[in-house]
Amino acid sequence: MRRYYLHTRNNVFYAELVNPETGKRLTARSTGKTERDDAMLVVAQWLRDGIPVGKMRRPRPVSVAIGLDSILSSIRKTELNSDDAMAVVTALKERGLIDVTAVKSGKGSEDFILFLQTFWDYDSSPYVREKLAHGQSIGKRHCYESMNRLRLYWAPVFTGRKLNSITRTDLKDFSLSLSDKGLSAGSINKILVVGTTALSWAHREEIIPANPTDGLVRFAGEVEKRDVFTPQEAARIFTVEWKERRARIGNLLSATTGMRAGEVLAVRRSDIEENILQVRHSWSDYDGLKTPKNGETRRVPLLPEVRRELLALIAENPHNCIDQYVFYSVLPDRPMDQKSLGDGLRAAITAAGIKIGERNIVFHSWRHYYAALMADRMAADQIQRITGHKSRAVFDAYADHIAQESLDAVGRESAEVFGNILRFPKEA
Repeated sequence: MRRYYLHTRNNVFYAELVNPETGKRLTARSTGKTERDDAMLVVAQWLRDGIPVGKMRRPRPVSVAIGLDSILSSIRKTELNSDDAMAVVTALKERGLIDVTAVKSGKGSEDFILFLQTFWDYDSSPYVREKLAHGQSIGKRHCYESMNRLRLYWAPVFTGRKLNSITRTDLKDFSLSLSDKGLSAGSINKILVVGTTALSWAHREEIIPANPTDGLVRFAGEVEKRDVFTPQEAARIFTVEWKERRARIGNLLSATTGMRAGEVLAVRRSDIEENILQVRHSWSDYDGLKTPKNGETRRVPLLPEVRRELLALIAENPHNCIDQYVFYSVLPDRPMDQKSLGDGLRAAITAAGIKIGERNIVFHSWRHYYAALMADRMAADQIQRITGHKSRAVFDAYADHIAQESLDAVGRESAEVFGNILRFPKEA
């Protein structure tokens, strides 16, 4: 088989190398020579050393040229749609060889920011509808916060871009720009999730031909820790006079059970048993009643003194409802504002003369306070079942409920621990 063919064009010899596997000729290349013998010497050098490509670059081996010619031939002859073309463009752009925004049409040619806005619209998002249909949890608050991050961070950078034009390089540069702003690792990751979740979903749904999030590295860093009260501080906080009684009892409930703020607000009369509190719901201003975090209900020991306080609040509830909220508001179908729990705590801290300084003390600190005190007396697995923590993977396989023996044990320890710290009024 011949290795090449020569022909002239405007008195200059062009060479067509031959693909030895197919016998087909490659695209003709100029030898720059007007004499046949000189042209043959040039081609011989190509076959030995490679074909020059542009200026100041090493020659490309003939085998590579043959491969490239095959690729180009396939592109010219294969029936392609816009998304196929975008897959080729994306591959080239990832290598930094071209700078192309998008092709004209195709499923992925819609405006990227408009796509994200629809994606995080709780009421119209196909992603949200899919999650809910499969029994997975996604809240309105999460969508609302994602919309805010989209508006503040994504829109200023990606306005005018097409969905199918976003590459891993774009995302990497964007993430680094967030880091340059001095944002924490946790904040950057939350911002990135707004776009990466949507792009990954678009790829799974075959809206875009490639997933630009593949290989994107998350930012690592320590999560800001919340500090806890000392037992002495807790005792002082609950001995001073609180302006808002509901706030005091809500803080007391969290301190003695480790419940989250939303779980406290969601407590209703039917949740209160003799010495057990059923944690069936959490309250969100965006979602209303929903399942607790991690999607699991649980039972927690309820101290008799705290139970009396809860029942007293129910007796004060001005609404004639079948199953009233313990921490009622002016509206019968919703509890008090979560902000009142934190405001009441801060006022009590001031009244007790406690200096917080640089410590990160918030309502959620009661949760860590409870876990820290009880961890000195109980096994970790018993405490985690009560609090509903899922920070250790081993607990993901635990049963949905805690055994009565464990509840009784934790209840006894709680009574001893908090009885020594908090001065409960004696029952009449």
